[in-house]
Amino acid sequence: MYKIKFLPEDKDCEIKGDDSILETAVKNGIHINASCQGKGICGKCKIILKEGAVEQRERALEFLTKEELNKGYYIACLTYPKDDIEILIPPESRLSEHQMVEDIKFEKKEKVKNFAGIAIDIGTTTVAAYLVDLQTGNIVDTASSFNKQMSYGEDVLSRIEYSKKESGLEKLNTVVIETINKLIEKLIIRENFENEANINRISKIAVSGNTTMTYLLTKRDPHVIQKNIQIDDFKRSYYLKAKKLGIRSSRTTDLYITPGIGSYVGGDIIADIIACDMHNSDEVCLMIDVGTNGEIALGNREWLLVASTSAGPAFEGPSTKYGMRATAGAIDNVTIEGDDVRYGVINNDKPRGICGSGLIHLISELFLNEIIDYKGKFIIKNKRIKTGGNGIPEFVVVFGDETDIGGDIVITEKDIENVIMTKAAIYAGAATLTKVGVSLDEVRKVYIAGGFGYHMDIEKSIVLGLLPDLDVDKFEFIGNGSAKGSCLILTNNEKRKEAEEIAKKATYFDLSTDALGEFTEEYMSAMFIPHQDLDRFPSVEMKTR
Repeated sequence: MYKIKFLPEDKDCEIKGDDSILETAVKNGIHINASCQGKGICGKCKIILKEGAVEQRERALEFLTKEELNKGYYIACLTYPKDDIEILIPPESRLSEHQMVEDIKFEKKEKVKNFAGIAIDIGTTTVAAYLVDLQTGNIVDTASSFNKQMSYGEDVLSRIEYSKKESGLEKLNTVVIETINKLIEKLIIRENFENEANINRISKIAVSGNTTMTYLLTKRDPHVIQKNIQIDDFKRSYYLKAKKLGIRSSRTTDLYITPGIGSYVGGDIIADIIACDMHNSDEVCLMIDVGTNGEIALGNREWLLVASTSAGPAFEGPSTKYGMRATAGAIDNVTIEGDDVRYGVINNDKPRGICGSGLIHLISELFLNEIIDYKGKFIIKNKRIKTGGNGIPEFVVVFGDETDIGGDIVITEKDIENVIMTKAAIYAGAATLTKVGVSLDEVRKVYIAGGFGYHMDIEKSIVLGLLPDLDVDKFEFIGNGSAKGSCLILTNNEKRKEAEEIAKKATYFDLSTDALGEFTEEYMSAMFIPHQDLDRFPSVEMKTR
């Protein structure tokens, strides 16, 4: 047994000689980015050895440049202690909590006069909380942070697997409650609610999240979600006292958990539907939540179809080399002219990485400038194209002297492949739902939800093949629809009833079973930029002539 100190957390722990540094970090609730959950295939869990001796598996060299090796970088999941050690988790391997971009636009109002409620969106990656004045319905304040469950898996399937371990379910439940309580703490301190008398003024809390997130919140065994069966429990809403779950609140605070629809379509998509009001529309509407789970809804007041595509976190950071969420320092738009690259950065900081909207811009620009082909492969020689330490070609977006990380920010062919897989899943999900007899041309409105929705460029998203090639005027951003819908449910009993009606009437398409092979066929056709069938993307074909 050795001792290990994690920096910048300044946390001392014990580590077994046969435990990797990543395993020890997870056991002690310390997050190190690892999109492959420690399988040694993503190379995201970089650390810097400050003191002591370690042994690293040879495979780690595939993920580290000579410059990184000289600076003492190691891959945490492939590194084991040989002595007491001290390691630093560098910025690119940490969750960036500071200055998270707000994804519901609201005007700062007066402080709560009487009673308040809190609307909470539990996302796979991010948890957001909104303080609402129950008298006026106005959003008074908001706070968000990464879901601490990410240390135990970056998607719902990996968390379900972790829940099977000894005390796994209890740990996942504990850390999501901790995440929620820290957000509530931020809100009540800013509103001077921290004394017991004012805590009593928080009378309601409404929560929405995908099925896995709500199961873990209520400490229900999520294994049934993987069985691809429909059970009534998925569609059940929950009324209970928030205190019962350990949520920071008074004894009398009511908690409402929005019902779900199916194993991979939960209350978050119902909240999205409530937010855009498509269930009350006479016209056919399409709603796409561009997030880790890629939820999609199609329909109107007469009928609703819903599905989830398990798109993956490519647009949220974990599965691209310099990917990050839409926080300060993230590149969010890119223009390429010849060898020149112009870019915008959130908060005008020095760039630290590329967020989802930046990836969409960048890959679309690479395609339109014929730097990559329709498969996402580099096809020309360019001073910005080089071979990475692992032999994979990469394009330098920002040279090291302009960045905040002391090195080049690049996009690799593997990154582009991951983004293509994600966009293909989302587009294929929408295309599969339209096979019920409603063509995409009949869709009159397309609502875009998700954490970076306001930053998305519709035309660039169409070039990439993420969104269908429809008139730009048909698209409308709703930001974090799950949180917005939760705010409406919190303040309006009629919206709560509507949520429960949607859960009953919506038809769930389980694309993970894909009995007829339709989703697979659509997915394979969408694994190109913009698509294998260019007739579906006439505006893009015009631009590439």
